[in-house]
Amino acid sequence: MENMNKQHLWQGEWIGDQELARRIGDLQSLVDRQMACELDIETVLAAGDLLGKNIREKSAIFTELTNCLAGTDQFTPDEIGLALLEIADVLCRANLEKKLIRELGSSNPLLACRTQFDDAIFEAWAPLGFLVHISPQNAFTVGPMSVLEGLLSGNFNFLKTSPQESSFPQILLHALGKCDPSAQLEKFIIVATISSKRKDLLEPVFAGADGIAAWGGEESIQSIRAMAPASVRMVEWGHKISLAFLSMEAAQDPHTLKQLAMECCLMEQQACSSPQCVYLDTSDWNELQRFGERLADALTLVAHEVPRQLPDTASAGEIALVSECHRLESCLGNARIIEAPDGGWRIYIDDHAALAASPLYRSIWVKPLPRTDIIRVLRPMRNYLQTVAICCKLSEIDPLSRSFLRAGAIRIRRIGEMTGGYPGEPHDGVYALQRYCRRVSLQLAHEAQGISNFDELRKFPPLQWDPVPAITAKEQFQSVPADPAQAHLFFKSGGSTGEPKLSTFSYQQYHEHIRLGAEGLYAAGFDPLGDRAMNLFFGGGLYGGFISFFSALEQLGAIQFPMAAHGDTRMVAQEIVKNKVNVLLGMPSYILQLFEKEADILSAYRGVRKIYYGGEHFSPAQRDYLHASFQVDVIRSAAYGSVDIGPIGFQCEHSDGAVHHLQQQLQYLEILKMDEDRAVQGEEPGRLVFTPRTLSVNKPLRYEIGDVGHWIADPDGICACGRAAPRFRLLGRTGDICRIGSTFLNYQEFIRILETHFAYAGEAQLILAQAGIKEKVILVISDSERLPALRCREIFLENYLDLQEAVLADETLLFEVQAVGIDEFHRTAGSGKLIRVLDRRAR
Repeated sequence: MENMNKQHLWQGEWIGDQELARRIGDLQSLVDRQMACELDIETVLAAGDLLGKNIREKSAIFTELTNCLAGTDQFTPDEIGLALLEIADVLCRANLEKKLIRELGSSNPLLACRTQFDDAIFEAWAPLGFLVHISPQNAFTVGPMSVLEGLLSGNFNFLKTSPQESSFPQILLHALGKCDPSAQLEKFIIVATISSKRKDLLEPVFAGADGIAAWGGEESIQSIRAMAPASVRMVEWGHKISLAFLSMEAAQDPHTLKQLAMECCLMEQQACSSPQCVYLDTSDWNELQRFGERLADALTLVAHEVPRQLPDTASAGEIALVSECHRLESCLGNARIIEAPDGGWRIYIDDHAALAASPLYRSIWVKPLPRTDIIRVLRPMRNYLQTVAICCKLSEIDPLSRSFLRAGAIRIRRIGEMTGGYPGEPHDGVYALQRYCRRVSLQLAHEAQGISNFDELRKFPPLQWDPVPAITAKEQFQSVPADPAQAHLFFKSGGSTGEPKLSTFSYQQYHEHIRLGAEGLYAAGFDPLGDRAMNLFFGGGLYGGFISFFSALEQLGAIQFPMAAHGDTRMVAQEIVKNKVNVLLGMPSYILQLFEKEADILSAYRGVRKIYYGGEHFSPAQRDYLHASFQVDVIRSAAYGSVDIGPIGFQCEHSDGAVHHLQQQLQYLEILKMDEDRAVQGEEPGRLVFTPRTLSVNKPLRYEIGDVGHWIADPDGICACGRAAPRFRLLGRTGDICRIGSTFLNYQEFIRILETHFAYAGEAQLILAQAGIKEKVILVISDSERLPALRCREIFLENYLDLQEAVLADETLLFEVQAVGIDEFHRTAGSGKLIRVLDRRAR
């Protein structure tokens, strides 16, 4: 029975009145226990996104919410559908993240991060703790949306609803909790229907509160204050008055008048943003009356389109009193009342400009207000002003808006959009999330060197799936259509052969990726205070390397010289010396070329002490060469990432070669066996499969990126640097396309040339190796085919342009052909399958 009436929702469980009273009696101990639990904002984002998707797709929850609102007889089906779609829009991940960033500066604001990279000061937002919400009766979405804001700020939430309200808040928040498979979210939500007269229930709730968010008039706010401890933070969302202002020209427009009439009918003016007064830019009494008559005509046309909610006894009495007083005032010739024949609406035309509150239920004041008097007339009511709808010429909007804002208004809107809003919009002139939080700081010293935020020091839990999704191949991942609303940046991914692929990102995603990239550089030993960096990554052609590291260095506040991989290596070397550059960022192949070609300048300078690379790897021989000949002390990965999914790994001072920490804030990593979709054991090599933790519900999971690696078994799971982010070593690629010698080579292209020019039908294998400071690709073929190795080499260099360029033009790669016996091919131990590309380069 309790489940059926949906009266009270207590941490995911439906309960009745008696159980509610019992649990409130023990509420303080529950609060103490719950304060020991942290709410992961990612959980809120994922659950909100899924609930919004379910509502948009009109699943069972859409039907349940629709039936709940339809039972109140206050809304048409169209209004209900529109309201639910607006809620779904608010809940979508992109809008929730936008709200967090706008109001709290980050999509993960509870994380203690460096305020800047040249000091050891960390700041974060922290939840108030136990947050009580007192929802208004006149807006069914306000209470649950306030709880959503409480969840986004990490609070334990108690929503008090009125017995006159529907069970909409309970149903919506119950559905939100059920969208979290970990069942963590619902533990932070309580919704109880309690009369404001039940002090025996409200006082113990308020006693444990750290904050109370309350909607209501002065009397109700004072009543709450009287029951609450003096120390509690009161977040007051008091009653406000909104109005419309029309120029004389706009007052003649029938469409504008119809929109204004609709504003007067929607929600019976119960919303704080509903117009209670309409001001006309005039002091002429006759013009005012004529406008009132036109507005009456518009109300007659539209009033029947919006279902009418009859006022209760008290409200009906107030309407009757205001109407009779105004009727008496009309005897003096400076007032007039126009009423609907059925009493459904009324217009109070008044010659006095002073703002007056409406008795609501389609009751509207019409008053004169020359624009020169706006501040003088309205400023006395500045604490109560909220929304002003302005209708005038475009050239008049700026001066009129300034006048209304100086008078105390906090929202300027168009007529017809007064009750609307947008994600992250301030509430009554302030950001709600900031009022539901505290700003906290931590100041550390040398022990925090290289640490950007405290997420690096904790272990992230594994993702939970039920059922476990299938592995997503690169072709499947890249075939998922981009959301046009989120497709702001396009970067090219893939090799140099075949159809180019473009990966899309929103600017929000890009900036998040850049922040992680900057933190990865900092962890790898980049010093924003002392280092002078030259960015030598390739740029243009839709490749993101150069611009991404430009942005990362900017994020670090570093001194940088954005050179790119310029063809004039002499000029580049001269600029390095001239500008005392000590850090280079770029591709190994280009950097080696630079040092080889300009060895005279750079060996004399010996000032380049750090190199941060991407895309390829430096071999031990190459590292030794750079250290011995040029005194380069630090050679580390600038980042391990993918254009498809962003940053994946970073290095610390204890992670060299191909060893990386996982970017666990963004990625979840599985290493699966080479021949089956089961997790490897220990440090067994396997396929790297990633799931971005922050992708929306529409994106694929378990993406097989095409790399092979193995876990690093750190003692107690903690690296010597102190980070808990797991480490892994890259071992090469699983696919046919490999990157070597500054280019991409495709196994299938070697097979095509063998078949085309030699009618070759045997097996073939590519071995990627190191030869001194250069890299080498060896094409292994079967000696049973009796092909001349030297002739094969010549044919490949003639017909494979990418290979020709790397070997002959750039001289960054060595190439040879070897013929071996069938038993000498390298195969997998489990299945005996041919390993088509074997990477033997030292890592």
